[in-house]
Amino acid sequence: MPNVVVFAERMLPSTQTFIPMQVEQLRRYTPTYVGLIPAGRDYPMRSQPIRLTANRSRTSRLRREFYRWTGLAPRFHARIANARPHLVHAHFAEGSSTAVFLSRRLRVPFVLHLRGGAELLPDSELRRHLFQMPYLAYRRELWRRASLFICVSNYIREKALKAGFPETKLRVHYTGMNCNLFTPGLPVAEKDRHQILYVGRLVEYKGCDYLLRAMAKVREKVPRAHLVIIGDGEFRPTLERLNGDLGVHAQFLGEQNQQTIRGWLERSRVFAGPSITLTDGMSEAFGNVFSEAQAMGVPVVSFRHGGIPETMREGITGLLAQERDVDQLASHLIRFLIDDAFWQRAREEGMAWTRTNFDVQTQTAKLESIYDAVIQQFTPDAVSQRATIVD
Repeated sequence: MPNVVVFAERMLPSTQTFIPMQVEQLRRYTPTYVGLIPAGRDYPMRSQPIRLTANRSRTSRLRREFYRWTGLAPRFHARIANARPHLVHAHFAEGSSTAVFLSRRLRVPFVLHLRGGAELLPDSELRRHLFQMPYLAYRRELWRRASLFICVSNYIREKALKAGFPETKLRVHYTGMNCNLFTPGLPVAEKDRHQILYVGRLVEYKGCDYLLRAMAKVREKVPRAHLVIIGDGEFRPTLERLNGDLGVHAQFLGEQNQQTIRGWLERSRVFAGPSITLTDGMSEAFGNVFSEAQAMGVPVVSFRHGGIPETMREGITGLLAQERDVDQLASHLIRFLIDDAFWQRAREEGMAWTRTNFDVQTQTAKLESIYDAVIQQFTPDAVSQRATIVD
């Protein structure tokens, strides 16, 4: 079978389950994971990645930054070449300089998956961060050399267009989710009809502080309503203080694996993830957990923000409030808690809709067809590459 290099600069954070979930569904391609540095809190990989550096020491970080600017690492390239790759599938725009280097050295095509990063931010913001400078330095070569840019949502496609990415190379492709794992097993009667669940990193743009404020209003109307928060991050101390100040009594469970998350979804009445747009432009690219919740028969609530509207059928499987509108967010949560008929319809429609549109096996088969087209149309010495993909 042809081989594909699956590349991310940090290989691989435990929160980025969407990458191995898709890779493990490949049937016609053999994957090799490649990265520059461990993530620190790593996902348990089935196969050992090829990494430029083996740890996160100061020396390793300096070596990573040297490579991001120069692409000089003969032994690293030789190890990857031994896998005989036919294609590089890189993730995140921040790693695009490395993707360019790998494509050059290996003389193979590459696709770049835009998942919500540098393509969201204006150049003025990118220039404030040294880590983003290689992306800016190699961006035009990236646009010429890449065969295709895979966008996780239409929202990201529009952002990439505004950032200058070539329109003919932008393709929206939903990653999908594991419908076999995220399938309800308990009867509805065993659900906690008052439980609201949040799953996500605890960082500012995920909007968990707005959810806590909304929960204070929800509990005025539904006193038994309670919130469970799964995730961790730099914003957690702020959220825990706010939780105490508001008297919401939310449970903070920290980061959990997918099986544990599935169990909490099984028992929850509603899922909420009200992400917001920050002043620097950072926002939510898509939100796979919304698909997972609906697949488990859990209706969803959020702000009308970023790629989140693409994860649901608004008004049918989920409800959206105007961004930062705490009162409307609370009203939507209350409706799902007290309106049994509406909740039941949303539950049934959500399970059917996600299986039709976001099954990872179906979506990965489509991805392999994209790989086929990219490889067939690649010319090693061409300055500009473009794959014509037919649905």
